[in-house]
This record gives sequence, structure tokens and C-alpha cells, in this order.
Amino acid sequence: MNSSPTSPTLSGNRESSVSAIIRKQTEKHDTEERYKPISITLIWRLAVRLKPYKNLYALGLLCAVAGLALDLLSPIFTKYIIDDAIPSGSWLNILHWAGILAGALALGLLLDALQTGATHRCGERVIQDLRYDVFEHLQRLSMNFFDRTKLGRIITRGTSDIESIRGPVIGGLNTVIINALMMLGAGTMILVSDGRMFLALVWLIPLLALSNYLYLKKIGSAWQLVRKHVSRQTANLAENITGVRVVSAFNRQDENLQRFNALQLVNTQYNLKAANITGVYQPLLEFIRFSGQVIVLGYGGAQVMAGRLTAGTVMQIFFYWGFFMRPTINLGNFYNTLMQAMASAERVFGLLDLKPQIVDAPGARDLPTLNGALVFNHVTFGYDPKRPVLHDISLHIPAGKTYALVGATGSGKSSMLSLLARFYEFQGGLISVDGHDIRAATTRSLHKQMGLVLQVNYLFSGNILENIRYPKPGASDEEVYAAAKALDIHETFMSLPDGYKTEVGERGANVSLGLRQLICFTRVLLADPRLFLLDEATSSIDTVTENKIQRALEKLVAGRTTVIVAHRLSTIIRADCIVVLEHGRIIEQGTHAELLHQHGTYAGMYEHFISHQVGDEA
Repeated sequence: MNSSPTSPTLSGNRESSVSAIIRKQTEKHDTEERYKPISITLIWRLAVRLKPYKNLYALGLLCAVAGLALDLLSPIFTKYIIDDAIPSGSWLNILHWAGILAGALALGLLLDALQTGATHRCGERVIQDLRYDVFEHLQRLSMNFFDRTKLGRIITRGTSDIESIRGPVIGGLNTVIINALMMLGAGTMILVSDGRMFLALVWLIPLLALSNYLYLKKIGSAWQLVRKHVSRQTANLAENITGVRVVSAFNRQDENLQRFNALQLVNTQYNLKAANITGVYQPLLEFIRFSGQVIVLGYGGAQVMAGRLTAGTVMQIFFYWGFFMRPTINLGNFYNTLMQAMASAERVFGLLDLKPQIVDAPGARDLPTLNGALVFNHVTFGYDPKRPVLHDISLHIPAGKTYALVGATGSGKSSMLSLLARFYEFQGGLISVDGHDIRAATTRSLHKQMGLVLQVNYLFSGNILENIRYPKPGASDEEVYAAAKALDIHETFMSLPDGYKTEVGERGANVSLGLRQLICFTRVLLADPRLFLLDEATSSIDTVTENKIQRALEKLVAGRTTVIVAHRLSTIIRADCIVVLEHGRIIEQGTHAELLHQHGTYAGMYEHFISHQVGDEA
């Protein structure tokens, strides 16, 4: 039977071709750094984050060293049991040494518990600090970062990438130091126990070193590729969840699942490659350890029979060889974890190193209470500086007036709003408010006196009351009610089944588009800004709701400097001035009546709008 397009695995040549296309496309558009060997810089940056908790970490390390010393003593106690206690025939002697050995092991377990508790507490605090820093930094980054970065990749940075760093942060320093001391101590004790046995084993060390070198060389790049493809898969999943309505509307489920499966296939292939590398390395280590054990028992047994060694000494060396090999396996596993962490740390610190495009200038000052006079003075702007979308824009908006921006899609309307809100940096000219250059003012003081309602009315999970309070968390219920009453929409909220406690759902999915806009209007009025920017979105709202929104809008803009991006001309007829944009340039401006009288672009737009209104009513 042929597999369906939605099958969890793709079949035959189709599987290979689709995964090859996915791999080629993702590598073509990949902007992340390629694999690099262990970066001392990254390790140092992680180590520096331990500094606030250095005393706690030092306690854990001290306990680990003490536990290691007890471990290295245990074969000596075993030797005395075999060579002295057992031959003596005295149960008291045997119990004496067995008790010492048991006490050493019990104390070692206690020290191990203390070490684990201390290092984990320290490491968890570092991870908590790192996650906090990533979240804080994301909120300071400029909009151009979010324009060019997929949501899934951003989420990965703050979740799975930080989780990958957890292991090395919690136990990295301890693992390296303790295992290195274990190898050094065990090797020294073998040499002290019997030099001939040491020479019989020492030839295995170059083989061990070569195996480690080849493994570390290959596994690092393999894990880097795994992490990159996990990020791409997360991005694809986030896109499909965010756009689920569009997916359903255009019946793209099968095609999207096929693409997701192809991404999974590529990711699985890289995971299997990493697993195969480890699958060769681990048995090789076991072979080297087993070879050493055979040498110790075979050569050591011959030495015992020749009277040159005691059985206890052979067992002591046998244990020390196990101690010598254990760190190699531990360090190999740790290197696996470290490579994953290095790939993730590159991305996390790469994110933290990104400089926001919009930053307060040195010496930036807080804006005083504004009247709201806005001036665009020969402003030029492009999201890509080489391709301007606004050309030499000059516009004066008096305080307290309502200006509307109209024009075709891509004419630059929303870009002007974004520049006023300091979401992007313009390349030429000046934008001022009450004579203050907005680039010389603190962004926080500008935003504090600015209200913004975007084209997409974004609501946060929670109820209506919580969403209205968003700009002013300490506002009382009465203050919220007063804001709604001032806009004459209090009864609209109260008429809902749960009133102001009505849950809006994720991104406002549980309430209508019109209600979302009314919530956003109330939110703005509660903040009481001097500047109001509205990227109006009423194109899919019924006439009754639009009239209610229009009445609320008229109350909201009273006494405030308002800039509206108009999508329906009926909402801006009463504006103090209408500015017509075309290809990033102002081509007309005036009142509704003045522009109609000019019989220009706006008059044609309005005539077209009216004809469609009449057609819809018919």
C-alpha cells in the first residue's frame, strides 16, 4: 500500500527528494554561525555568571574533592582486607577494615549529596538569571529584529537552548576538575603500586587519546546541526499554529504536514548521525577498558604466582584502572552535553549581543508633559536603508488636532506611525514633538505619553478588566469603569455574560474584532496619553459596530494630538486634516471638503469608496 501524504514518514525517492529540498532551502537561508570547536570565550561567559554564587559553588567543589579523596583510598582498604585481614583468619580484623571501607563509602555518599545539592542550587540560579536576561533583552530589541527573525527561533532561544546549557552550568566545572583529578590520582596510584604494571598499561593511553580526539572532532559539528534543525522545526510548528485559520481556510493541512514531516526527517537524520558517532566511540572505550582489565588480571596474576605481587595489590590496581577509565567515559558523555551547550550558547549569547537599533542617545532627557505638536522635517526612511519607503516627508501636526493618513497599500502610512512611536530609526531628517527631537528624548518618556492601537488589536490572555489595566496595572475597577463610561461603552462590556470578567482568550480569540477594538480604546483612555496613534482596522466590522467605534473614537481623540491611518474613509471625514500619501511621498493634504474640491487623488478615492458603499447597500 502506498503511504498517504499525511503519513508520519515519507516513502522512497519522494522522501529523499523532499528532505533534500528542505535541507537545501534551510541551509540557503540559514543566518546562524557554523560549528566552531569549544569556545573558551563562551565557557568564560558562562563561568562569569557563576560569580555571584561562587561561595556556594566552592562548597560543592570542596565536597567533591573530599569525596574523590575517599574514593581513591577505598582500593587501599580493599588491599589490606585481601592481603592482611583475610590471611590473618581474624574476623575482628576483617570487620575492622570492612568497617573503615564502609565508613569511607558512607561519608563519600554524604559528600556527594552535599556537592550535588550545592552545585544544582547554584546552577539553577544561573539558568534563572540567563532566562531573565534573554526575556528582558528581547523586550528591548528593536522591531527590525522581530521583522527578520522567525517566532520559533526566538522561542527556542529562551527555552530549549537555555535548557541545553543547564548541564554544563550545573556540573561543568566540577565534572572537568574532579574527573581530571580522578585520572591523575588513579594513574599516580597505579605507578606507586607497581611500576611494571604501569608500563604494561601505559600504551593504552595514546590509543585512548586518539579515540577521544577523533570523537570530539566529529561529534561537535553533528550536535550543532541537530540544534539548528530543532530550531527550524520549532519555527515551522509555531508558524502553523499561529496561522491555523489560514491553513484551515486553504486546506493546507496535508501539504504543511508533509513539510513538517520532511523537517522531522532531516532532524532525525542528523540525530542518528550524532548517535552513530557516539555508538562507535562508546564501545571503543569499553574495549580499551576491558583490555586494561585483562592486562591487570593476566599480567598481575602471573606476577602473583611468581611472588612479585600480592593479590591485594593486583585488585588495588584493578580498581584504580577502573577509576582511570571512568573519567574518560564521564568526560566523553560530558563533551556530548557540552557540544550541545556550545551550539546553544552561541545562539543565546548571539541574541544577548544584538544591539537594539533604537537606543536612548547619550544624555537623553525625559520629555516634559507634552502639548503634542508633531513635526516631520524632511524625513527619509527605509526598512532597508538602500530602499526608502518614505521620501523627504515634511508635515506639521498642531497640538490637539486629528490628522488622517490615507493612501494605497505600501504608500508609507503605517511607516510614519512606526517612526513616531520610535519603533525604527529613520535615515534622514528630523521628527520632533513640542520642539523636542524624539531621538534626544528617552524612549520611555515618549511612550509614557503615547497611546497606540495597532491594525491587529492584540489582547493578552486574561479577562477584559486585566487587558484594559495593562498600561496602568494599579488602576482600580472604578477607574476602568470610568474610562469605559467616558467612551460610552461601559454597558457594552457589562452586557457580556461575565461582564468585565469575560475571558478574551489567547490573542483575543474569544471576542469579536469590534469588541477587541473597544477594549483597546478603553485601554488607551485609561493611560491618558497626549499623543494617540491609531492604525485603524474596521474593514471587516459591521455598520452598527463601526458606528459604536466611531463614537468612542470621537470621544477618545478630543483634546489629544491624534494620527490615524485610515482604511475606511468614513472614519476620517471629520479629521482636521487628511494627508494623502503615494509611493512614500505626500501628494495632497487638507480637510475632507478641500480635497474633494481639488478633484485630485483623494477625491477619486472617496468617489470609489462611495460607489462601493452604494453597491454594498444595493
